[in-house]
Amino acid sequence: MGNGIYAITAKNNAGITNVIITPVQISNTFTKKQETTNAIWDTGATNSVITKSVAQKLNLTPFSIAEVRGVHGVCEVNVYFVQIRINNGKIILNSTVTEGDEFSADGSTGFLIGMDIINLGDFSITNNKNTVMSFQIPSTHDHDYVQEYNEKFHTPAKAAKTPERNDPCPCGSGKKYKNCCMK
Repeated sequence: MGNGIYAITAKNNAGITNVIITPVQISNTFTKKQETTNAIWDTGATNSVITKSVAQKLNLTPFSIAEVRGVHGVCEVNVYFVQIRINNGKIILNSTVTEGDEFSADGSTGFLIGMDIINLGDFSITNNKNTVMSFQIPSTHDHDYVQEYNEKFHTPAKAAKTPERNDPCPCGSGKKYKNCCMK
């Protein structure tokens, strides 16, 4: 990546979803062999994961073994060095990834983007009728929804005005103030 801000936005126009999936290109950094697959964005995963089938298609050679803790307990897995291209190559990252089980029955999802990549930038998910995920790298500023809401919608309380004689009475009777609560 050169200098600048690089971003991706993924919109689910069919409503709210509980899985964020985008296409990625994974490359063997040594042979330059490339594979396009879908990636799951997972804030619950510490590190990024490549499926065994995609690692085999890329002829990846492990450079080490790591002990990982997952839903099925602790196991030892291969660790690879790959190049990841997100958003049609606008975001290019070199990263180590661990090997994992298949993410989809049909093999269409071969990569999991974990917090090791998400932490490199800003990540946001909104669910206003449709799920929209945005990611930019590098981080440019803090996103504080509470502060944004307060700045947009907060109106200072106005001091209560004492009614004049001929104003409608604030009690809601419909009478003039002079003929109601002023007495």
